[in-house]
Parts: sequence; structure tokens; C-alpha cells
Amino acid sequence: MTDALDDFVKALDAADRRRAVELVSDLLNDGADPVDLLLTLVTPAQQVVGERWQRGEYSVAQEHAATAVSEAAVAVIGAWIPEPTEPRGYAVVACAEREWHALAARIVAESLRHLGWRTTFLGASTPAHHLAGYLHRLDPDVVAVSCSMPASLPTARRIVEAASEAGIPTLAGGRAFGSDASRALALGASGWAASPRDAAEVLATLRPVVEPVPALAHAGAEEQAELLLRSRELAVRVLKSWLAGLEGAGADCLVGLDAEAEYAVDHALHSLAAALLTDDVTILREGKEWLVTLLGARGCHAEAVPELWRVLSETAGEQLPVAARLLRETA
Repeated sequence: MTDALDDFVKALDAADRRRAVELVSDLLNDGADPVDLLLTLVTPAQQVVGERWQRGEYSVAQEHAATAVSEAAVAVIGAWIPEPTEPRGYAVVACAEREWHALAARIVAESLRHLGWRTTFLGASTPAHHLAGYLHRLDPDVVAVSCSMPASLPTARRIVEAASEAGIPTLAGGRAFGSDASRALALGASGWAASPRDAAEVLATLRPVVEPVPALAHAGAEEQAELLLRSRELAVRVLKSWLAGLEGAGADCLVGLDAEAEYAVDHALHSLAAALLTDDVTILREGKEWLVTLLGARGCHAEAVPELWRVLSETAGEQLPVAARLLRETA
């Protein structure tokens, strides 16, 4: 599979849809397992695409073109998978709102189908208030919520709330949930899975009907609600102070399409919101490290992100003491 992976990465790099489709078609015809292709070919190749974008080796346009090729390959694999005649259950697969990386969720949906589940895939950024009414119409056994960016975890919580209001259990997965169940359970999800194969097994163990999840009442959750209410005001204040605190040359990178200053501030604020909601400071630490790599690859000086954290702590910490403490811990 190593040679196939190298060839597939080259096809993504060249935005060569035909070559990528030929590769997966040939492998399927040779007897490859569809889930193996999704998990050991498409997934690692797409991770390479994301890493190249983060390091500044790909522009947004290149990343989008490569992702479109991966999506075409997944569509071919999905077309190969028959609908289960006696499904193990029915799963709706959704991305949290603000989660635009839908490919991972699509891979989960197709994998579950091959593993015996009837699935409906809802695509990127599903608003929870739209999902609630649709669930009554679909009547699934479970909602699987995917989240790759920690900044989207607060909206994953809304998916959990919407599903539980309908009595439907939720299974959480994706890189944003970390390497164990703690973040998923902190958000009220019924379960967590590290991979689609694990998901197929965990889904079968979930309670068929759940009660509405209780409100999160810890201090961090209360501050997260306040942070979201003030997010626009805070974003403006933080952005202004941050840019003023950077010396001229260091701020030049922030005007590029790939790394606008507004995007960096938005990412920092939503990472803070996710850390508050889950009471997990590692989310904030991961968000900071991600921005350091992203902005450093685009020419920002080393103090750009620490300066953002300092300004955010100074601004948000005026009325949000838990947020200020988390920011200090990751300074």
C-alpha cells in the first residue's frame, strides 16, 4: 500500500482526478477492502495535504483542489459499497457547525455502510437547529458527529443537545476530540470512537434512547456562554491590540489570504471557548501550537502568537477569570 499511497499523494499534488480515480478503481478491482482504502490510502494522503497547507507549501486553492480529488476518490469507493440488506442500524453522520472539513465525516459514513450500517451523510457545517427537525423525520438510531478542528467543539455540543432532545444517542469522533473519550463525554456525547471500525462496534453498544443532556453548569461553561455573547466585540478589541503590539515586519504575513489576522483571532477565541466548555486546557495548548506552525510558515516572527495570547488574556481576563487562567497556563 506504500507505493499506492505515494502515487495517490502525487495525484492529489497534481490535482489529477483521473489518476486518483484510476488508482482506487484498480485497487478495488484487485480485491482491496473499501474501508482499508478509505483509512490507509485516502485518509493519510489527505493528512499530507493538510500539513502542506499548514506549513505554507500549499495555497488555499491548492488545498481545495487536492481535497476535491480525494472527494472524487471517496465517491468511487462509496459507489462500490452496496447498501446493507439487513442493516445493523441507522446512523446519521453530521459535521458540527463551523466544521468545513467534511471529508473525514464522509469517510466515516462510507465505512459504516460497508460495515453494515445504513447511513445518511449531512455534509459540512450542520446547524443544530436545522438538524433537530430533520432527525424527527429520519428517526435514526444514532447521530455520529465529526469534528476535526477543536474550535468547532462548542457547536458539536449543540449537535449533542439537538440529538438528545429527540431521544437519540450521539457518537463523537474526529481529531478535535483527542485520543480518548474525555472531551466527547464532557460535551455530553453518548460515546466516542477513534476510527470508523471502532465506531461500528461502539454504535451497537449505545443505549437506544437517551434523556436530554443536562446543561453544563461548571464555571468554564458559564464563561464560554459569556465569551460567545461578546465574541464580536472581543475579536475587534483583540485584533486591534494585537496588531498594534506587533512590530511592522512581523505583521506583514497577517494580510495574506492564507493567514489573515482575523482568522487567527477567530481561531484563538473559539479554541478558548472549546477549552472552557470541556474544562480541558490541552485544547488551548493545541490551538496555540497549530497557530505557531501556521503563522511561522508564513513569515511571522516568533512572538506573533505569544503576543496574541497575551492580548487575549488581558482582554478576556477582565471579566472571565477562568479564561484568563487557561490562557496563563498556555502562555
